[in-house]
Amino acid sequence: MRAVVALALAVLATSWLFAAYPAFDIATSQLFFDGATFPVAGNPWVEGLRTTMIWAEDGGFVLLVIAWIVSRKRPILNLLTRDWAYLALIFLLGPGLIVNGLLKRFWGRARPFSIQDFGGQVQFSRAWEFADQCARNCSFVSGEAAGATALAISICFVLRANRDRMRPYLYQMGVALALLVPLMTALQRMAAGRHYLSDVVLGCLLVCLLAAVLRRLFDKASI
Repeated sequence: MRAVVALALAVLATSWLFAAYPAFDIATSQLFFDGATFPVAGNPWVEGLRTTMIWAEDGGFVLLVIAWIVSRKRPILNLLTRDWAYLALIFLLGPGLIVNGLLKRFWGRARPFSIQDFGGQVQFSRAWEFADQCARNCSFVSGEAAGATALAISICFVLRANRDRMRPYLYQMGVALALLVPLMTALQRMAAGRHYLSDVVLGCLLVCLLAAVLRRLFDKASI
């Protein structure tokens, strides 16, 4: 329960910070702007990394669903059916429903590269502000950061279930690499001018909060 409360407070505090001081979003995006464009957006290596991460997120979700089905016969990687269901639901409800189904569809926040501050045509909107500056696939919040966070949570969950079978340094390396996934994704989306700092931070925090709430519900209901 403490994890749920702590993450809920983190979401509220972060939301208040970015809503009250929107200059944070402009200032952090400005770090990646050269006065005319966001150069990283055209870098083939960076875009290649982004594509790899998207495939990893999508592939990770598919593997979770397969494990969910197959584990009905026997545990897989020390995890039961309910564990795989829990991880799959993080993807479905987090990046799927909350982020892409609700926030990105209805909040209408334009991406950094398209606002007037960075040479675009539309106006800046602060975090959580209902706006009409974007019609579809909008900026708030980052779907890729949310998906990367769901993937990192899933990897860490599997690693923890098999910790006794692993050498300590391999376990630690695995966790570190998993945590790099959302971090690198967030940096790439900001550097390319596709998301603000608030988009990626809140995308990550909302998925973490969802994961904590679902874990609480699964444990309480003994699903």
